[in-house]
Parts: sequence; C-alpha cells; structure tokens
Amino acid sequence: MSEHDIAMDDLKLIQAVARQDRQAFKWLYDRYAPRIGSYLLKLLKRPEQVDEAVNDTMLAVWQNAGRFDPAQGCLLTWLFGIAHHKGLKTLRRTGRFHVEQSLDTLPPAALDDTEAHTRSPQAVAPHNPEHTVMGWELGQALLWALDQLSPEHRAVIDLTFGQDRSYPEIATIMDCPVNTVKTRVFHARKKLAYWLAQRGHTISATTEEASP
Repeated sequence: MSEHDIAMDDLKLIQAVARQDRQAFKWLYDRYAPRIGSYLLKLLKRPEQVDEAVNDTMLAVWQNAGRFDPAQGCLLTWLFGIAHHKGLKTLRRTGRFHVEQSLDTLPPAALDDTEAHTRSPQAVAPHNPEHTVMGWELGQALLWALDQLSPEHRAVIDLTFGQDRSYPEIATIMDCPVNTVKTRVFHARKKLAYWLAQRGHTISATTEEASP
C-alpha cells in the first residue's frame, strides 16, 4: 500500500471515529496503540505507567477525532502529538519531569572535550541500513545513555531515529518551532556521545549535522 493509500485509509478511519463508530475506533486502536505505547515507554521509562498514558491518549482521540485536520499533517503525527502531551502530563503529575531534567545537565566544557575524540550521533537517511537509528547495535550502553537524557531530549531522539519523523512533524508533535527541535537534537546527540564515551564507546557518522 502506498503512502497516499495509507493516508486516505487513515482519513476514512478517523472520520468514522469522529462519527462515534466503535468498530473504526477498535481498528484505529489496534493499528496505532502499540506504536504509541513504544514511544511513551521511551518517554516515561516506567512500563507500569504506559498503559494508562496510552489509554488517556486514545480516549482523547475518541473525544476529539473531529478536530483532526489532514491539511496540518498525517494522522500518525497528530496521534504522537496527543501522546506526547499525555506523557509529559504523566511526568509532571508524578513529579518526575523536573527531576529528570537535572540528569540532562552536563558541563559545557565536558561536552566540548568529548567532541574532540567522539563524534556525536547524526541524523541519517531513513533507508540507510548501515546507520539506521544511529547505531542501535551499541545495545545496552546506548539504552543506558538514553536513560540519562531529559524526557524532552529522549522524545526528540526517539521521534527522529526511532519513529522516523521529520523535523517539521516533530515540531508539530512537541508544539515548538522547528529550530527548537534542531537545537534539542543537536544537544541530545552531544550528550549521548558524552555518556557513551564514559562507557568506552564512540560513534562515527558521515552525514551532515543540522545546525542548532
């Protein structure tokens, strides 16, 4: 099925949901809830909170399906935007948002020193198999490094590399300017490189780095 066909199928599906078609909502849930759950797990880091956040997201979809505007982007981007909002709300409610932001603070000098011998992960072409998802082959070390990032930086990394969303789409999802997305990706990559260097790993890349 082509991207156009998927978009048209999604549009018919969400329009049916807007008409309170429960079967259409079940199809929508089955199609997208697993992907939303995967994203929220990266954001929340607490499996026990993911189901509730997914349900909150899908309830908002059921209640607001008529507000979806295909002229503003694809359905998945709209769904991720709702999920992102619900995820941050969960973090704030549990008092973890500001606490986790502190993990994201590193001395600028330390980051700059690391850059001399460690290249930061780069945004890559979505169909380049050698660099897809900035080298997840680093395995546990990379997962550990991702856990050191703030929720916003984990989110932008997952949306960029894990969910293959474009910068404009991420800006829509995170409700911020595109330049803010680029800045977050830039700093998140540098910090990932720093943390990986602490575990003795380096990341090389050949693609051009976006300016913050």
